[in-house]
Amino acid sequence: DMMNGPQVLKPGERITVVVTIGEIYEILKNLYGIVPKSLIELNGYDDKNYKVVVHNPNSNNDDQYVLKLMNSWDSQNVALVEGQNSIMLFLNSNGITCPKPVMNVNGKYYSIERFISGKHCVRLLEYVPGNILKEISPGPALYYQIGVYVAELDCLLKDFYHPAYDSHKLIWMLDSIPNVKEFLIAIEDDEKGKIINSILNEFENRVLSVSNTLEKGMIHGDINEQNIIVQSTDDKWELKGLIDFGDCNRSCYLFELAITITYMLILSKDLDVAGYVFAGYNSVRNVTNEEYSLLKICIMSRLCQSYTIGVYSYLQHPNNTYVLSSVADGWEILTRLREESEKDTLSKWKLIADNYEHVVEPSRAS
Repeated sequence: DMMNGPQVLKPGERITVVVTIGEIYEILKNLYGIVPKSLIELNGYDDKNYKVVVHNPNSNNDDQYVLKLMNSWDSQNVALVEGQNSIMLFLNSNGITCPKPVMNVNGKYYSIERFISGKHCVRLLEYVPGNILKEISPGPALYYQIGVYVAELDCLLKDFYHPAYDSHKLIWMLDSIPNVKEFLIAIEDDEKGKIINSILNEFENRVLSVSNTLEKGMIHGDINEQNIIVQSTDDKWELKGLIDFGDCNRSCYLFELAITITYMLILSKDLDVAGYVFAGYNSVRNVTNEEYSLLKICIMSRLCQSYTIGVYSYLQHPNNTYVLSSVADGWEILTRLREESEKDTLSKWKLIADNYEHVVEPSRAS
């Protein structure tokens, strides 16, 4: 059961694949009939991902893919792999740019292969070219556009169904906040531990108690500065697409908005950015007064969740600094949000959203 607290991240449980470059070439040749020009290892939590560049004789540009080798724990859940693949195929066919699963020689979108570390799920996805949002400094227009895009995604996903998500739980869902408390043992600073605990309790009392009254559907679940792809056109940055559908789940739409805003605050270090993202989202999917009243506590809870699991994971894998990237910045945002009353924060964001003219001259969009 994925939900028995710290067990989720116990070392030795979620085993990252042990693989040689030779084996990777072998897999690409045998399963996909391709011989790469180059291989680059990408960031990952406990999966191994490689960018695969292949010469295309019919085009000036090379073909680019991502080879995903899943950890052995998640590889046991084949239904979930099928669910993720079908979401990506569904979105691709509905005009959303995201990684597209590639069929292997056996006509399947994944296969289970044996490695020295056990059995691991192997997939190849078409690579989404561009920059990750983290690499640029977005202006208000792009934050607004992100809000619009996320709401459009959620509206599209209303029509998506896959049984794997009926009972799917993972520690990164906001619904799993009660389980996050079991990770608080990792927080050595008592004062921080108390702050986090009280925020998580408030979330349970105010949000989870009414979550059955909030509109639900499939959500991406992890729209952050490393999962949004942008491209530069005419000297301004445009949103191109989304990657990493590993945290999709069926949940409240409010949580999708809160998670997106959380990471945009961490990226920008500017609390006003929430107003732009909200304005964009709300222009497509109307956020109810009840949802809006819970937005700040949801954002603060996500910051606590990210901080706690981040510190816990770092203690388990001290060499994985990828985990630490948003921990320190996240705490700073949480501190600033705690300094304002909820009423003041929500009024300010509403005002920013109301005053935002989305006829933006290019200079502001850069």
